[in-house]
Amino acid sequence: MLNKAIYRSIGKLSIFVSALLFMVGNTNAQSVQPRPVLQQRTIDLSQMRVAIPNQEITPGLIDFENVQGPQIGVGIELSNQYEESHGVRFERGASVHFCARRTDDVMASLCPYPQAASGQRAAVHDVRSGGPVMVVTFIRPVEALTMRINPTGGTLDEVFVAELNGFDENNQQLVNETVRFNWFQNAFSWPTSAGFETDGAQITRVTVTLRRVAQNNQPVRFLIDDLSLVYSPEVQTSPVAVALAEETSPPRVESEIVQSVEVGPAQDELRLYPAATRKRTVIDWDAVDLDLAEQDAQGLVSASRQGEQFIDAAELPLLLPSDVDADSLIVVGNRDSYSAHFTVAGRAHNLYGSRLLTVMSPAAGAAADATNLTLIRSDEAIVGSFSLYGASYSLTRYCVNEDVSTDAACHDGDAMGAVAANLVVVVGDAGRGRP
Repeated sequence: MLNKAIYRSIGKLSIFVSALLFMVGNTNAQSVQPRPVLQQRTIDLSQMRVAIPNQEITPGLIDFENVQGPQIGVGIELSNQYEESHGVRFERGASVHFCARRTDDVMASLCPYPQAASGQRAAVHDVRSGGPVMVVTFIRPVEALTMRINPTGGTLDEVFVAELNGFDENNQQLVNETVRFNWFQNAFSWPTSAGFETDGAQITRVTVTLRRVAQNNQPVRFLIDDLSLVYSPEVQTSPVAVALAEETSPPRVESEIVQSVEVGPAQDELRLYPAATRKRTVIDWDAVDLDLAEQDAQGLVSASRQGEQFIDAAELPLLLPSDVDADSLIVVGNRDSYSAHFTVAGRAHNLYGSRLLTVMSPAAGAAADATNLTLIRSDEAIVGSFSLYGASYSLTRYCVNEDVSTDAACHDGDAMGAVAANLVVVVGDAGRGRP
């Protein structure tokens, strides 16, 4: 059984080679074309996750009004009050204070303004109790954030620098933004805004610092208000994508020879590979069942399709896309292979799978293949070939126009990877018998 205890994300398909060849491990598919020269490289599987379809991205606003909590000095300690409603938690050193027109309240509350940016309350970060930076963590990741920011005091036209850093769940820094501004006393408004905007990043922690330039850029106490958030798309890992990232071995073949070079028609088809034979591979149904269960738990399903009779006849696991243009997925096939045709954003794709392989013994001393995943390109398409669950697959992304010279996006590896990352495994009636 394939060990799936730890799930990882599939990488974006980003390495191109310059010949059209279907190759998996030490196996070669049949061809009647002149043998191409294969330029292989190890493919870097960087992290990719699959966005949940139709997930609404909603903004959130924290204005610090009506905050309840234990008293800390003349303010209210700020920690987890917005954890349930906004998925936001403030680390130590933060408190909420009342901004009022009465002089005694202004002086006592550390809020030297007649009013906050909106309403009457603002959050304060005190460097004496919380350290040089305010730390805000997000249970629900965000992709954009803005806030009003000001020091608790200063001199006319004094220069301050606000800095925001954003990190993902792996503590990788994805955001660094600075704002330089001049402060003035007795401000009736909060003109200074700091923030960032990303394209779907998963920011789970933000640090905020305010530095006083005239004092050797020392961090100082500051206030924030009107903290506006845009939540990132919720993400999950496709089990098929994980399986592809983990797969390193070519399919295992049975001893049965389905078609050999001694058979008349095969002589011509396999003339490039005189030592080759056609064999049926062994499917790892335990691995398939494990990923089917994980898909069910995540609610991942194939897009609606035509050709259920071909799916039911197949004795191999079918990989099918979960997100396509409406009513575009058509499946045809037989016992040992299938082909799925579909469009994504108006672009045609084809997904072919088979458990019949043309197998040949490698030459003496030949090096083992460096990777299970091979990406190739032609003038009309880009093709990714790989093995999974003991079967062999190829995913083709076609040019919209005649060839890549008039459709440069045809060879977009990131777009190809996004389609691959949205694949799910489907098993028909014949496959459920674990043949």
